[in-house]
Amino acid sequence: MLYLGLSVLCSVLIANFLMVLGKKGSFSMLPVFLGNYFVAGIFSALSLQPGNAGSFDILFGLLTGAFFLINFWIFQKCIVVNGLSLSVGAMRIAMILPILISLVFFGENLGRWNIMGIALGITAFSLKADPRSLRNFLWIIALFLISGMSDASMKIFKELGGGNESFFVFMIFGSAFCYTLASILWGRLRFPPQLVLYGFALGIPNRYSTVFFLKGLDSIPAAIAYPLVAVSIVLFSIASDIFLWKHRPAAKDYLLWCLLILSLILLNL
Repeated sequence: MLYLGLSVLCSVLIANFLMVLGKKGSFSMLPVFLGNYFVAGIFSALSLQPGNAGSFDILFGLLTGAFFLINFWIFQKCIVVNGLSLSVGAMRIAMILPILISLVFFGENLGRWNIMGIALGITAFSLKADPRSLRNFLWIIALFLISGMSDASMKIFKELGGGNESFFVFMIFGSAFCYTLASILWGRLRFPPQLVLYGFALGIPNRYSTVFFLKGLDSIPAAIAYPLVAVSIVLFSIASDIFLWKHRPAAKDYLLWCLLILSLILLNL
């Protein structure tokens, strides 16, 4: 449980850092993510542990790195097309995919209270979506699928990989850096160097959010870990909105918080 808590903390730090960047004006985020993946890749290389790393680990690491970058690109596009609220809701509800994969393919079980907790969490995330802003359903479907598969990749590696987590994490961030660099060069994107420096600060919590989550899966079933982390991230993000960014909650937000808290309790039973 400690590792999942640390993963949540890293994810909330990332969200707040991106909020700070958002207040600096409009610019391409690719240079920021270039610096992010560079630092995450370097730290992952320095943390490599001896162990088996077969062809599955290499190929699946390359695929997961692509998922990470594509997920970000689709999320940005979806925000423009459908709005922030609906896009965030789609990303959080995407936890259904790794839960289903864990239950159907890897034989995990859930108690009835845990199932109720997941259902309440999904209901709460649905409240963040505004159907009136839905203008392009295909982007929502793409975001749901890519986000879900990006999250599910952690569990799939746990079950099918060679067990060398440090190598898998290095492959994710190393390949994501290469994909990002190729995108920048292909688009001949010009940017101020400070954007890459912003990414350097983002790289460490981004890497450790993945590392801690993988370690958390050693002791917590994935079908519980995914919704537990998703609910916790939203709760801490709400606290950040109120205390750091002085956000004034609407009436619907109070119902959302109550459902999330109850979901968190049920998931821990």
